[in-house]
Amino acid sequence: MRRPLAVALATAALLVLTPLAGPASAQAPVTKRIAVVVIQNGDTANERTQLADTAYYRNVFFGGSDSLATWMTAVTHGQLTYVPAGDGVFTAAPSTELANADKGGCHTGLARTNAESHLSAAGVSWDALAVVYDIALCGWGGLGQVPGKITWYPPRPSLSAIVHEIGHNQGYPHQSKKDCAKGDLAVCKDSGYSGNTPMGSGGSGRGYSSVEMLHSGWAQPGWKQTATSPGTFSLKPLHAAVSVTGVRILEYKASSTVTYIVETRAPASGVDSAISNPGVRVYVVTRTDYRNGSLINPGTASTPFAPAGTVIKDMANKISITVRSSSSSGAQVSVESLSPKPSSPAASKPAAPSPSVTPSPEESPSSSASADPVPDKESDLIDAAGAPPRKSGLSAGTIFLIIGLGMVLALATVTGYFLRPGRRKARHRKPLFERL
Repeated sequence: MRRPLAVALATAALLVLTPLAGPASAQAPVTKRIAVVVIQNGDTANERTQLADTAYYRNVFFGGSDSLATWMTAVTHGQLTYVPAGDGVFTAAPSTELANADKGGCHTGLARTNAESHLSAAGVSWDALAVVYDIALCGWGGLGQVPGKITWYPPRPSLSAIVHEIGHNQGYPHQSKKDCAKGDLAVCKDSGYSGNTPMGSGGSGRGYSSVEMLHSGWAQPGWKQTATSPGTFSLKPLHAAVSVTGVRILEYKASSTVTYIVETRAPASGVDSAISNPGVRVYVVTRTDYRNGSLINPGTASTPFAPAGTVIKDMANKISITVRSSSSSGAQVSVESLSPKPSSPAASKPAAPSPSVTPSPEESPSSSASADPVPDKESDLIDAAGAPPRKSGLSAGTIFLIIGLGMVLALATVTGYFLRPGRRKARHRKPLFERL
């Protein structure tokens, strides 16, 4: 009986830890009121000075340039706009519970309650909440619900940290890449962050990627071309000025489960200013699960893009993707059929599988109600494309929560299987802090 119990526990843990995702649909423009609550709980002179600097928070969230307000409006072409909730920036005294809390803990729940109570007392309505406070020994550079409406920051967060955590609120995980030697998709291996979006450690000098834009429904009419047959396709830079017309995203359906999303990126004022290598980017997506798309790196780890002349081959689906031309003004990409190799005794085994794996389940409509915050180190937030996701060490708090979850699952499973199978009650699962 031990083996079924172990299988049940593993399955239950996987269901808890695996994020859900689903296809996006076109969205109407949205304006969100964001409140920034800066809790004055610094325990050093430097932290108290930083937390009292309301001018900094007003500029980085709502300023006329290099702010969340200007960055998000530019990246989404007005599909998502952040405006101040009430006065926008609020300073709050720490609650008794937060002030007396052990400095060895992060206390995100206490900080959130502190901030929400302050806004409620002030009569301020809001759609998104940014909580800034002395995070003590937490060790992260930002924290965001995935998806959700709450973000947390240490004193004086950078714009890169802010747009990264706000991206988590949109439902985006960290964006990874696959290194595929010589563009051969049969030999791909997971290899760190994409470096192509704030969610892939690209910083605020890069806009969200095409797969993230599709997940959020931010692709403008005429931006996306869907194809299922070989051909040659022209692309304009993803974040070019609104006056530039033409297709910006190619969605090529290679099979019933495998889709390739192709974009080209180039420096643009206000968005993608940090793009130093104009060129094509190719993502592999399973069953239109855009937010979990992985960037294909057909060359070396330091150049995760496809310049002119690059050929990417998917022998499993018998297609190749070739970059015919590429410049800062656009690119031409062709998709061609690959003829199967002549059969021989030595070549009788089937082609290697596509890099796409088991399709992700569809997103639960109620997922935002139980959003799990994701802690981010500074290396997760700004230009650290070589740092592999999900490889960092776990904090003591995370280990404690994982052990506790395992004990709860074990007790629930044993009770359900062996003791009182007819009387098991549904329980609300507390959010798990996932260390990425």
